[in-house]
Amino acid sequence: MKYIFFLAVIVIGAYFFPQIIESNGGPCQAFEAKLTDEIGGQNANVGLFSGLVAGISNGEFGRQIATREYESLPAGLACVRAYYTLDTDDIRR
Repeated sequence: MKYIFFLAVIVIGAYFFPQIIESNGGPCQAFEAKLTDEIGGQNANVGLFSGLVAGISNGEFGRQIATREYESLPAGLACVRAYYTLDTDDIRR
């Protein structure tokens, strides 16, 4: 029983970790914030544009990217998985 509890704590922690670290209200907003930070560090013009999109979309842009990448997962879980497996080289293609 304690192993199930321990596993539940790990899974719940992994789900809420991006939201806490990025100081956002949801997993898709956290993914979008990480995406904006990663892309913004590579090019100033793209960073400005992605920052504007992130400010307006409220996580919808991140949700679109994550659900396109992981179609079989619900949107929240797709955003969490995309947060942990983000590769900006794939997005720029």
